[in-house]
Amino acid sequence: MALLWWNIDTLLLTAGVADRVASLAGQYGRLSLLWLWPRSMFQVLASFYLAQNIVLPTAVFDVLMVLFNGFFAVGFTYGRFGLPELGFVGCPLGTAVAVALRLVSYVTYMNLYRKHHRRCAWRWSSSFLDKEIVRNLLSVGMPLAAGELLENAQLTVLTLFAARIGELQLGTHNAMMELFYFATSPLYAVINASVTRIGNHLGAGEPSQAILAAQICGICIAALTAVNGVVIVSSREHLGRIFSDSPEVIATFSQVCALAALAYFILAFFCYALAVLQAQARPMPLAVGMVAGAWLVGIPSAYFMGVHTSHPSLLGLWEGMICGYTVTSIASFIPAFGRPNWQQEAAKAVERSHLKEKELTSPQESDRLLA
Repeated sequence: MALLWWNIDTLLLTAGVADRVASLAGQYGRLSLLWLWPRSMFQVLASFYLAQNIVLPTAVFDVLMVLFNGFFAVGFTYGRFGLPELGFVGCPLGTAVAVALRLVSYVTYMNLYRKHHRRCAWRWSSSFLDKEIVRNLLSVGMPLAAGELLENAQLTVLTLFAARIGELQLGTHNAMMELFYFATSPLYAVINASVTRIGNHLGAGEPSQAILAAQICGICIAALTAVNGVVIVSSREHLGRIFSDSPEVIATFSQVCALAALAYFILAFFCYALAVLQAQARPMPLAVGMVAGAWLVGIPSAYFMGVHTSHPSLLGLWEGMICGYTVTSIASFIPAFGRPNWQQEAAKAVERSHLKEKELTSPQESDRLLA
């Protein structure tokens, strides 16, 4: 990631992006390296505590991160709140300061003050080299990593397509993606919670409880996607004003927002599949769906519908992207919903956790059991 961010201006110039845009992107990418490591370390610790069902403090620190980022990014960019005015470079520098503060304060609170890390002893042991553990980890992690890589690469290519259409379309596309990520964030909270709960029930040999958790997950996802779609479509005439005063930007934004209801309807099926398949440690359908949808359908459709036409348009680009996600959702949803053998998946989860076969490390007196 660091290598890509450092050379982002060269990559953009190679793709035909305007010199000014590539130069600004290069500055932003290099300065953003300052927050790459602290953000990654926060995610590692947050995942460690999420597995123990300790989530509320993490949510609080995420809220604080938003406040920190707003304070420092605005302060350094425009010289507000008594901070020096740095202009464009102040935005990534402010984010770097905010991310670093979040990590330091999170570790201080969780480990030093509350000592939550003692609830699940994290001792050095060579047991992590056990070939079964490594095999299980790679069998789940590699397809998930490949799927994430392919999705992010697809989004990068789509951004380059938008840049080829025009600077205005590029700005509108990026703004719409940021709005989409913001509106979708509650869905990822439901997914993470569902993966943890379903995985816990499967690992405990409770398939019926895992099914119930999956059903609740599906209901929550359906409700959230419906609300998001209705809100974005109903307010599409006004959302563009958040990012620009340009009438052309506002009009283009409104057209893209009109696709949001369809996008969220399709996204609901993918989110359910993502939660269930991750909890069942069955990531391969996700990776296959991403290859088929994002690259075999999505990228070509976006190119021919949005770029390689007599009238290139951002709307056609998004229509092609939705075609790809439709294929991804179908390919992922069918294995997740099509009568999975929950009893068998529970047996596999118990075997993976070594509850039946062996314990990898013996407990020590200093270890504290989960409440």
